[in-house]
Amino acid sequence: MNNLDVKLNELEDKVVSERLRKADLRKRVELREKKIHSEYIKKWNSGILNNKTFINDLNKIQTKFKKINSKDNRYSWMFYAADISSRERVKDEVAFYLNFQKVSLQLSLSGIYSEVILSNGSEYKIDELNKAKEEYLNEILEVFKEQNY
Repeated sequence: MNNLDVKLNELEDKVVSERLRKADLRKRVELREKKIHSEYIKKWNSGILNNKTFINDLNKIQTKFKKINSKDNRYSWMFYAADISSRERVKDEVAFYLNFQKVSLQLSLSGIYSEVILSNGSEYKIDELNKAKEEYLNEILEVFKEQNY
């Protein structure tokens, strides 16, 4: 029985050390992702949330749509946190509503694979944010055109 005690103690030591190693690895990965995500969030905030030109363009589109179709039409836009499961608290989506149709631009945080996604399924790297914004504004205009022709 003495041999069994030795084997059990060795097994316990191996399991405990493996758990500690995995916990340490998980912590390092989370720190790395947090750093990467903060860079993406910084670019998103400067290019979308705090970009006065972009916000003015959305307001201009909304005002013009309301002028063209003033009766029984709902046009609005907003920023909000679409991914509530994300550890980072960030308003990661801008949505433009044309009546009951939503056109969105969203930041998807997935470490080095993070991207910006349009509601039509187009995907852009964060470095292509200006192209994504242009495509987003064009998509809003296309949806409006489809609803009114």
